[in-house]
Amino acid sequence: MGEEEEKKPKAEFKFPPDETGLGIISAVIAVIIVILPGLPAVLKAVGVIFALLWGADSVRKTSKYGLGTGVPSIGVLGMGYGIVGALLGIAFVKFMGPKLGTFSSVAALGGVLLMGVLGYISGVFSNHEKIIAMKIPKLERGMMELGMAGTLAMLLEFSIVAGSLNFADVVDKAINTGLIALMFVLSMMAMFHPYNACLGPDERRPRTLMSSVEISGLLCLILGIVLVATATSLWSGVSLIIFSAIVWIVFYVKFVKACMRESDSVVGTGLIKTIE
Repeated sequence: MGEEEEKKPKAEFKFPPDETGLGIISAVIAVIIVILPGLPAVLKAVGVIFALLWGADSVRKTSKYGLGTGVPSIGVLGMGYGIVGALLGIAFVKFMGPKLGTFSSVAALGGVLLMGVLGYISGVFSNHEKIIAMKIPKLERGMMELGMAGTLAMLLEFSIVAGSLNFADVVDKAINTGLIALMFVLSMMAMFHPYNACLGPDERRPRTLMSSVEISGLLCLILGIVLVATATSLWSGVSLIIFSAIVWIVFYVKFVKACMRESDSVVGTGLIKTIE
């Protein structure tokens, strides 16, 4: 018999996948959950986590070219897009939704698309030699993704708090209460803080994204407490608290262990007991 053919190694499924793969997966999951506002708060939290994970990955790939102090700024910008896009989205639901009937929530995606276009245009202006001339590779794509991810995340957070994408309910329960400020701060932290926290020659994408999931879990935990405290939905609030607490704790522990395992040395400060 002839020589045996070399066996090709089987392709292994890895998570997180590459930047494009993660973006597609996150966008599809978040979009499906946005257009189905009747889903349980726990599933909406899954959408929030994926949307913010996508945003954090976009911040990472944009900032690694030397953005420096612009890392927090671009995260804030992403959620700035998010709030504007989400408000436009619920406005579209209010004015265009009746024409769509059962699928009225699909109109909210108009805000997502508009912020994607605005983000892309911002990236073009930022890189254009005669305007700002930042000359950052793939900035146009990164800004577009930030606009879309931020809008999807905020729409899902509105949906959790208000129980729908009804304009009046969102204004009453998320904006007039001031809760939108908390959602804005923790959402932008989930986008920019992971890369900021892991900056350095040994920054590693899986470890960076662990931090994003952990912060997203904390955000959803707080939203669950809000649901219970306001008696909006006891069961939804309790289930969201349990799910989010598990996500937060698990990924916090994984992140800390990864940092200790991959660092050159771990020095105790006295505040937290050093793990031997």
